[in-house]
Parts: sequence; structure tokens; C-alpha cells
Amino acid sequence: MRKLLLPLLLSFFLSVEAQQSSGLRIGIEFGTFEMSGKIDDRWEFRHMKSHNSFSESYYGSENVTGMGEMRYAALKSELSIWGNRITLASGLKYTHVDEQISPVTDSRLYLYHPSTQGIELFRIRGMNESLGYLSVPLEADILLWGRLSNWQTYVKGGIEVGTKIHGKTSLDFVSKEMDKYEKEILSAAGKAPSNLFVNAYGSIGLRLILNNGIRLAGEVSFPGSVLSKNNFSLLSTKSYSGVRFMISTPINLFSNK
Repeated sequence: MRKLLLPLLLSFFLSVEAQQSSGLRIGIEFGTFEMSGKIDDRWEFRHMKSHNSFSESYYGSENVTGMGEMRYAALKSELSIWGNRITLASGLKYTHVDEQISPVTDSRLYLYHPSTQGIELFRIRGMNESLGYLSVPLEADILLWGRLSNWQTYVKGGIEVGTKIHGKTSLDFVSKEMDKYEKEILSAAGKAPSNLFVNAYGSIGLRLILNNGIRLAGEVSFPGSVLSKNNFSLLSTKSYSGVRFMISTPINLFSNK
């Protein structure tokens, strides 16, 4: 009996250990990034002369500034290989992009618009663009430290390919009577945001593995690169940086309940 009992207990514990070390997980992820670049060359502005002198903004013309932000949410599946040293991930990701152009101060801002009737100036408070992309990311992270610890550090690289699912560019005219010219101005500017979105990125992260196998992680991204062209019509964005947070759980955590 003892000879039979020992192998049975050993096989039981090995089975439990194999389930607990399952490398397949599902999780959710969120991130926010600040976009950097210049105001797109298609837009020209004029402003009232003032006694103060402003140096040229990093994002564009004198007295005019541009800002952009990306936010995303993703549902991912992960698979750890090579003794949990490497984690592969993919899933579905929604990215929302906001861009704004506005005066640096409260000075009057005029949008320069050449037309068939001659050159026209439209007084505006600013410009806005809102875009949404649905994409599929492919990622891999490599463990740097902590393979046998609950705390781990790692580096990650990835690429995503997606398509635009919604978008709107608008002008905030001082006079609402000018709203009727918005479509004409945007059409004359040409090059509407492209439908194809291709993006490459990398990050360094810190991960905590709880006793039940749930992973909590935070990452600081390296400057990412938008590989596709003409994705944004307000800013000529080439890179971005920010942070992302994620939580994932082993598949077997649900099957054990």
C-alpha cells in the first residue's frame, strides 16, 4: 500500500504544479501617450502683432502650439515560453487619438486659406481632430531579472497593424456664421487621415506576480514610431512616449474554480 501511495501522491503534486505554472494567460491593458511633432505644413496662420515676442514653438509657428495624446485599451492573450523567460502576446486593441492646435496666448488667431476667390483669413479659437483605430498587436518581452521571484523586470518590443474606424476634424470658429466654410477648408487641405495604421514600439517594465498567478505590471515606453503615413492631419507626428498598465490572469485560474 505504501509503495502505491507514494507514486500517487507524487503524481498529484506534479499535476498541481504543472497547472499552477501554466504559461497561458488573458489580460487587459491600458496606456496613455503624449505625441510629439510639428504642426502639419498644410496649415498656415496669421496673428495680430503684439509687443511681446515669442520664440517659435516646437510644434509649429510663432504664437501657435499643437498638442496630441493617444489613449488605448486592449484585450490580450499571453504565452510564456523558455521557462517563463519570454512572453508572447497578441489580441485586440482600440486606440483613441486627440490632437489640438491653439494659440499660445489669448492673441487672435487667423487661419490662412487660399481659395478661388482669393486669400481668405478665418478667425478661429483652434482646431481639433479625434480619431479611432482598431488594431492587432504582436509583442514579445524578455525577462531581465527575477525569473524565480515575484518581482520581475523586462523589456518589450511590439508592432501593431490596424485600421481607422472613426475620425473627425473640426475648426472652432469665433463666429458660428463661419461654420459653413469648414467643409470647404478641410477639403482644400487634402490628405485626410489614412485608414491604415502601423505602429512600432518598445518599453521597459516592472511586474508583480501574485501567489494565485495573477500578474500586475507597469511600463515606461521608449519613443514609439508611427510607420504608416498621413495618419494625422493636424500634427506631423513621428514619435510618442508614455506609460501603460496591465493585469493578466492564468487560464487555469478559472478552470480550477
